[in-house]
Amino acid sequence: MSCLTVIIPLLSDTPTEAFEETLASVLVHKPEGTEILIANAAKYADPWNTATEGTVFIALDHLSNPIDVLNEAVLQAQGDILHILYPGTEVSAHWTQNILQLFEQSQLGIIIPSVYDRRKPKRIFSLGICYKPEGVLRTIRRSQWKEMAQKRIVPHISAVFFRKKALTQTGLFDTSFIPQISYVDAAMSMSEQGWHTTVDQECRITVRPNYLPATNAFTWGVQIERLYFRWFGKNSTWTTLGKHFGSFGIDFWRHLPKFKAFQIFFGRLFGLFFFGEMLTFLKRPRKIVPKLHITEPSSSIIPVELGQPDHNNPHTIKKIA
Repeated sequence: MSCLTVIIPLLSDTPTEAFEETLASVLVHKPEGTEILIANAAKYADPWNTATEGTVFIALDHLSNPIDVLNEAVLQAQGDILHILYPGTEVSAHWTQNILQLFEQSQLGIIIPSVYDRRKPKRIFSLGICYKPEGVLRTIRRSQWKEMAQKRIVPHISAVFFRKKALTQTGLFDTSFIPQISYVDAAMSMSEQGWHTTVDQECRITVRPNYLPATNAFTWGVQIERLYFRWFGKNSTWTTLGKHFGSFGIDFWRHLPKFKAFQIFFGRLFGLFFFGEMLTFLKRPRKIVPKLHITEPSSSIIPVELGQPDHNNPHTIKKIA
């Protein structure tokens, strides 16, 4: 059985009550032999003396970038399986039991748990994120397999399980991205290396959405564009670009009448011109990556399988931004 390390980032802007709720739930329900690693980039005195219960605090207050904090925690983790929990989440009894069994599959790199909204316990907050070909991220909040078929499923920032070997093999998280986009980029890199992704509905985690890190809407728009051009598919240039331009209008209307609609729109517009200029087909292409497939599961496990490439419909990926 694989060894598990739970990583909880404690950043300078992390609400103390959010962090303590998450840590307390892990301490109550943790399996025997689990390492609890606190990536501590804030001032925290540990008033409950949790260090006596096996919690390890890593002093990282010299780091300001949250992704640098996560990467350092990943490098210092002792477990084969890494479970990153953002403050504001809470775990339940036996939440890792099925997870550790699934990781016995040697090519499984990521498991996405079912995250529920603590304010409405029956409401699914996230089953991961769907990354659409036109370069748009949409949180999956409904258990409908057919809608997710043929899509790329990537982790939501609230909670995710990574195989450490797979994450380090692909170079950890990109520090130039904000946390959520960095998760997506890491998942894309891992799939390129042949690692599989699975969504597990038996692993139930709850979250207070207001505790999750907020991102400036303009910055989000810029980074969505950068992510799109980094993973641009050469063989679907015109089709993908057409859908990508169309997504600008859809994104704008989705957020109206809030001012956020204009921030995202102009952020994406800026990113389009800035990173679009960097787009070139002269760089060395990376290996062909087949699409991720989700099949109708017989249980609560949603496998996202990587099959052999279809030579009649190649899908070449270039990571360039």
